[in-house]
Amino acid sequence: MKVLSINISEPKKIIFNGKELITSIYKKPIEGSIEVTDVGLVGDRQADMKVHGGYDKAVYAYSYKHYQTWSKEMNQEYDEFGLVGENLTIDDFNEREIYIGDELMIGDCVFQISQPRIPCYKIGIKMNSRDFPKKFSQSGLLGSYMRVLETGKISKNDDVKHIRKESNSLSIYEVSEILFKDVGNIDKMKHALDLKYLTEEIKERFRERLMKLGDYSSL
Repeated sequence: MKVLSINISEPKKIIFNGKELITSIYKKPIEGSIEVTDVGLVGDRQADMKVHGGYDKAVYAYSYKHYQTWSKEMNQEYDEFGLVGENLTIDDFNEREIYIGDELMIGDCVFQISQPRIPCYKIGIKMNSRDFPKKFSQSGLLGSYMRVLETGKISKNDDVKHIRKESNSLSIYEVSEILFKDVGNIDKMKHALDLKYLTEEIKERFRERLMKLGDYSSL
């Protein structure tokens, strides 16, 4: 794997349906290297810290290979980096092969996989499609948020080294499936709750759903 682009943004105002919104989804590529802190890339700020950013979701990685999928799906050519608001556009970031808790080394930084992206309506605005958030969530091609275990610098064209695989974990794709498709899979949700490195945000979603399904054993 290789970093094709590093993308950042400051929050900006946009007008949507006559209303003013603040968003940081319109990320733009930078040249050269960038400093990485334990809460993200220097110069990258989030508009809504309840949804993005912070220690558990410091950096968002997405696969450039998925651009082809969305180009066909949306009948539009996508080639500008930062398509879905990702910080790191990686040539082939495969959600089926990367697991919660896995560690990746980029430059002199170490990142840990923490959870798949949960799309909000703003990604629909970015893609100019009201249906896109649902298409995105159902696809399983969500990319991943990552914690920063070791700070430092990263650069465009850095190799992405898969240095540690978490045992008995679930892949990003599998967590996405039980979030958005296989929503009644009690056993898999319980497995997810046992994952040490899955974010509390996602675990809370599964606890609430298990309660609604009448299973209180994980409370």
